[in-house]
Amino acid sequence: MQNENFYVTVDGISLSCQRITPTRVAPDAPTIIFLHEALGTIRMWRDFPAKLATATGHPVIIYERRGHGKSDPHGDNDVPRPIDFHNIESDVYLHGLITELGLDRPILFGHSDGATIALKYAARFPTHIRAVISEAAHVCVEDVTIAGINDAAAIYANTDWKSKLERHHFFQTDVVFRSWVDTWRQPEFRDWQMIDELPNIICPMLVIQGDDDQFGSDEQVHTICGKVTGPVTKLILPDCGHIPHFDQPDRVIAASLEFLGKLDANQEPIRAEA
Repeated sequence: MQNENFYVTVDGISLSCQRITPTRVAPDAPTIIFLHEALGTIRMWRDFPAKLATATGHPVIIYERRGHGKSDPHGDNDVPRPIDFHNIESDVYLHGLITELGLDRPILFGHSDGATIALKYAARFPTHIRAVISEAAHVCVEDVTIAGINDAAAIYANTDWKSKLERHHFFQTDVVFRSWVDTWRQPEFRDWQMIDELPNIICPMLVIQGDDDQFGSDEQVHTICGKVTGPVTKLILPDCGHIPHFDQPDRVIAASLEFLGKLDANQEPIRAEA
């Protein structure tokens, strides 16, 4: 397995990236792009991308969004983020990254905010990707989401969580945290939703959620699966929280392997629920 760290400039912003190439690459296997959560970085995925690359034979690209990790910081007036920030992440940065790297119809693997951005991209560039694997995506704002963010803000203010995040975000840590909680707690953000865009998604999807997710209910999954146009596989994991690839990595890898195997065989995933 080979790991390569590099930077890609998109719209004048330097994005920190990592490429993982498994020892055995499946023939014609499209690249999997990992999209991290609101507080995420490359390192915070830990070894999960490498394990998925090894299991599936797909090369992997991980990148850090603007303001995260080693990517360029946000501008002085960029926080809180605009209500449509998912559109910016999809249309400007993700599309720019795919274009700069010359990737042909990659697979998107997104977690939380990253999963929402993956759904946005699939809806807005429906012919540009092969498939989406979504973990804990949000397509609307629920009371449980805001309650979870309020709890996180209290923990950040009263514990050593900031010092732990500084290992990943360095001088950007406070801004990274504010770009999450301040954005989502804007009164105007309560009306945000992307449900109207879901029918534009035509690619195959694997939609994963933990049934103990503290930031979203199972209704997020049911809404996604009920509204998209393309074939979808639903996986709700019992005894699992907001981060399925940490809480139940073997289940997520097994489900992803089955899903991608059907893609490789040019078969459409069936609708299923666990």
